[in-house]
Amino acid sequence: MSIETMNVFPMIHSITIDKENNLVTELVQDINDVEGVRLNLLESVATVQMYERIKFYPLAPPTFIEDVMGSFAQMGLSKLITISDNTYHDIFGYPGCTRVWELPLILRDQVEEALVGYKVNYDSETWEILEITLLED
Repeated sequence: MSIETMNVFPMIHSITIDKENNLVTELVQDINDVEGVRLNLLESVATVQMYERIKFYPLAPPTFIEDVMGSFAQMGLSKLITISDNTYHDIFGYPGCTRVWELPLILRDQVEEALVGYKVNYDSETWEILEITLLED
């Protein structure tokens, strides 16, 4: 058994901004608790393993970080990766912006600070999820 640890930050669903005061008043992430993180990781592992069974990875075997986290999990491995995600977000109160990285720096910093993350221990050989805990600030 080879136990590895990673920090994950679920992707952003929506942000509410008070533009007049340059404040992020609400941040909603796609996954909101330890059980949600566990379910998303288990689904992502199952998807990669299914693709491996049908020989989708002919040149090299899949890896946990690149294939599970990079392709299927709805989480980033850092706050920066999560706020840099190129998918559209619901951003209320700041017309014209649909992605976090389009916001002014003062608001991006607040979004980054507000992200909730989790510490995940997993077996890098079997990809078993061993423990998930909320990251402390």
